[in-house]
Amino acid sequence: MRILIAVPTFENISPETFKSIYNLKKSPDDILDFDFVKGYDCAVARNKIAEKAVDGSYDYVLMVDSDIILPNNTLECLLEHEDDIVLAPYPSKSDPSKLEIYLYGAIGGYPKDARFDKEFYYKRLKTENEYRYIINGGGFGCALIRTLTFALQQRPWFCYMDYGDGSLLSEDLYFCTKSRHFGYTIYTDLRVQCSHIAKKIYS
Repeated sequence: MRILIAVPTFENISPETFKSIYNLKKSPDDILDFDFVKGYDCAVARNKIAEKAVDGSYDYVLMVDSDIILPNNTLECLLEHEDDIVLAPYPSKSDPSKLEIYLYGAIGGYPKDARFDKEFYYKRLKTENEYRYIINGGGFGCALIRTLTFALQQRPWFCYMDYGDGSLLSEDLYFCTKSRHFGYTIYTDLRVQCSHIAKKIYS
């Protein structure tokens, strides 16, 4: 399996982030390529990464933000169920007990009426037996996407939406909303506990 690991960054990649990518466990049959896109806003950078994944005929792309630290089991866990879209949880910068994954949101009305519940807490979900949840969207600090998901959707895949009334839809939630509109299911895997630089999940 060929996997593109790519970082959208306006300036630099954190050394801790790069080290965590380097230390990822992988199957002997997997081929990992690393790249980064520098100097663009996040939506443009993500579109360029998706374009490279499609043009390069990769099976998957793993997008990692420049300030996210991955546990070494990230690829093992996120690839296990061969999902089309799976997001790893990581703590919000403003509230480390809150995760950047959203459980609730209207499926209809794409994308103007998309609403996301931002009260998705790790403590509330963690159980002894469950780790995998269907979600409506989330941040793309660590996101594994099957490349075919991009190939079957129209461009742009990522886009900021400003509705002119003070409400915004970020580029990652735009992609999630659009993908759900196309019938894709989005998952999260709580076995993969990423960290923000200087932040950690409060379990």
